[in-house]
Amino acid sequence: MQQDTIAQLIELLSLSRLLQAGMVIIFAWLLLRILHIGLQQLIQRWPRYRLQMGQMYPMLRIFIWLLATAYIIFGVIKPPQTIVFAVLGSLGLAVGLAAQGGVRNLLAGVMMIFNPPFRVGDMVHFGGYYGEVTQLDLSVTWLRTLDDNVIMVPNSAVLENAVANANSGELSEMVVINIDLPRTIDIQSTRLLAREVAMASPYSYLKKPVSVTVESRYEYDFLLRLIIKVYVVDIRLERLLSSDITERFIEALQKQDTKSVD
Repeated sequence: MQQDTIAQLIELLSLSRLLQAGMVIIFAWLLLRILHIGLQQLIQRWPRYRLQMGQMYPMLRIFIWLLATAYIIFGVIKPPQTIVFAVLGSLGLAVGLAAQGGVRNLLAGVMMIFNPPFRVGDMVHFGGYYGEVTQLDLSVTWLRTLDDNVIMVPNSAVLENAVANANSGELSEMVVINIDLPRTIDIQSTRLLAREVAMASPYSYLKKPVSVTVESRYEYDFLLRLIIKVYVVDIRLERLLSSDITERFIEALQKQDTKSVD
């Protein structure tokens, strides 16, 4: 029975059918490349909608490859039901025994399609890394960290760990800036100065609130920590915002101390 099935499968995989299947794969790949290039052009023209347009490509890629696979199987090869069931059974057994981790990643990817914890363009803590989601596959997610490293994280990490999403599909996100100061400073005036500096930064998104809070901490001595919470206009400017506000605050504080000495 098994030999008959293999013989039928070999007959189905004729040279002409393999060429047709190859043409379908090439056509699907070219179509995806055209869509990707087109979306990149649209993103450059309308950067405000970068996240929305970037989120379309993963779904289109999955849909096109599923259509291509279904067409190759049922439109080109056209195997009888006996061979379909035999191949599916063999694949299921092989996958179950040899690729348990891969199946777990695929299942997590399918779950993420119907209940996405993040999308392309989101800044997330995922799999022990923090960065922007640049690509979503069925088995892995690609992140670009703030150090410009590209990280491939298995989707099974969604099932095992918590996922923190900093912007949830928006261009703006909250940035928290911690500044430690001596305990002897004037708290009220320093808080007001920090708030003014945060609002003066060109990277701040002022349509959302800016807050400055104070907490006590100890590290070799008693200190006060200023916690500045401000939204950035674009998630990719997170570090520039943090650096700009810190620099402005230190310069303003030094000027304030110089005036008080004079």
